[in-house]
Amino acid sequence: MPAKTRGEKPDTPLDLYKFEPDARYECIIKFLILGRQALDIFLNEKNQKKEVGSKRIFISSSLNNTQISNSQVSISIVLADRFAPISDSEYRSFVDYVEGVKDKLGSKAVLKEPIPVYSDILKSSTETYRKVKSLDSILEFSLKSSDIIDLNLFRNYMEKLGYMETLPSKFVLFDTTETKLSVAEFSNSKNIFKFLFNIAISNNPIQNLRDMFDGLRWIADHFQCQILDKNHNEVGEQSFENILNQVEIRVSKLKVAGLFPGSRLSREVFKLR
Repeated sequence: MPAKTRGEKPDTPLDLYKFEPDARYECIIKFLILGRQALDIFLNEKNQKKEVGSKRIFISSSLNNTQISNSQVSISIVLADRFAPISDSEYRSFVDYVEGVKDKLGSKAVLKEPIPVYSDILKSSTETYRKVKSLDSILEFSLKSSDIIDLNLFRNYMEKLGYMETLPSKFVLFDTTETKLSVAEFSNSKNIFKFLFNIAISNNPIQNLRDMFDGLRWIADHFQCQILDKNHNEVGEQSFENILNQVEIRVSKLKVAGLFPGSRLSREVFKLR
């Protein structure tokens, strides 16, 4: 049986806000926090997980901060993900959150510049969406059987590969940060099972893809299935190597765009729902 796909070691709570947000892909609200106690409140772990719609709000502390009384910090949200630009309601919820944090800290939080209104970011969010969409990196494979696939038996094999059944006949392979690396479910036919693999959120796309494909071959052998690509062409050894070469090209493009596979930003803009 092939080895289960594994991700990187999860970030610690401190790592979650030790990064610099990227203005190419995020709306960033910058603060000056006065005093160490106010900074500790700002960076409190309970504030680390907040979402509006499908988008997460990130709290960060400048990597240049030292043990001084005043600190540069920011609250950010992506301008777009693979599904859509940030909506008016999502942005209003984000602004409400920012203002709530500012109110909580009072005079200890000083805005570096005014919070933009939605119309100010609409153009940039639309442009960001086009860029993210052009770099979207979902690979699709299918297992096709001549007979209806026995779900009960199939379920056992999926579990051995590390997939969790999150809904009836829908399976998800999570990495160690609970991000969806792969999703699998029946297509319109009960003899075709479709697998999606998300290149952009993987720390090691080539190896993770090899592991996933080894799992597909293992299942295909037991269920006498064909492995097909998204164009319904059978995938053999040589065609799979060609796919790996294309993945390497896509990974290079992601890196040039500043969306490193497996990074905080890539996991946010390219995540599967």
